[in-house]
Formats: sequence, structure tokens, C-alpha cells
Amino acid sequence: MKIFLFVFMAVVLYGRENPFVPVVVNINQNIVKENYFKQIKTSLPSDARILKSVTFTYQTLSGAIKSTTVSINKHIDWHNPLYVSTNKTQKKKIIKIKVGFVSFYIEKNKILVNRNNKLIRHFMLVSPFRYVMDFRANMNFLTYKKDVKHCFVKRIIIGNHNGFYRVVLYLDGAYKPLVKKTEEGYLVEFK
Repeated sequence: MKIFLFVFMAVVLYGRENPFVPVVVNINQNIVKENYFKQIKTSLPSDARILKSVTFTYQTLSGAIKSTTVSINKHIDWHNPLYVSTNKTQKKKIIKIKVGFVSFYIEKNKILVNRNNKLIRHFMLVSPFRYVMDFRANMNFLTYKKDVKHCFVKRIIIGNHNGFYRVVLYLDGAYKPLVKKTEEGYLVEFK
């Protein structure tokens, strides 16, 4: 009986009021800024004469590690260093696209969907890669389609459904979308 009373008192005294609140509080809440690759320099050994290929190993959105090899097969002078760098493309202007009753403003990897209807859900689909946004509205219209050039968005389709309409953005590859509500509509950043 004494053991039971001791265990009971220990549980009562050491029990927390809310067991779902974490015990450890993360005091470091700094946002980590992404550090993008710019340039790297390397040298080859003195016996190198022909550069056959270069292999790049990278991490995908899902966390998988993959690699791709670029065939070169050219003579080189081992005295000169090799550089791998990224070149910034020319800054593009904002592309405005109107599909039916919805306006889209595209700049680099961001899209502003100029609608203030409530966003019900949004998700990515693969094969082909496309981003789907459903907006609440009771409307009646035929499907709108528009092909897009010179952008990471290849096609836009807006379709009517019962109680909502769907905006589908066909993309040129895999992205991770981040959606933010703004005064003008919804801003989607594709990472």
C-alpha cells in the first residue's frame, strides 16, 4: 500500500497540467535564408589531358539523392582552373495573362492569381506536373484554356464545377508551391 501511495504521489507531483505542450521550447526561431550556389573553382592533376565528363550530384524536392553526368570529351590544359558557376538570366518583366475572368501575373518563380474568391484547396499533381487551385464560387461558364510561352507555366485551364471553379497550372517540372493571401488575390511562389 505504501508503494502504491508513493507512486501515486510521484505521478501527481511530477505530472504536467497540459501534456501536449512541449517540454523543450525552441528559443532559436531565426529563419534560415537559402544559400544559393554561385561559383566553385577546382584544378585537375598534372596528368589530365582530356576532360571526359562531369557528374553533378543533387538532392531533389523529396530528399532523394540523384546524379546526372554531362559528357564533354574535349582536350584541356591542366594549368588552367575549371569553374562551375550559375549565370543569372536576364531579368524578365512581369507577364500578364488573362484567361477568362482570371488575371495572372507571372514574375520569375511567382504567380499572382488575381481573384478574391476563397481558396478551398490546392495541391500538386504529377505526370504531367500541374498545380491545382479550387476557388469557392457559384458560377456557370465553359472551360477556358490558354497556352503560355517563355515561362515555367506552360498552360492554364479554368474549369467550372458544382460550387467552385478550378484553376490548373501546367508546369515545366517539379516544384514546391507556397501560397500566401494578398489584397489582390493569392501569391504562389514555386520553389
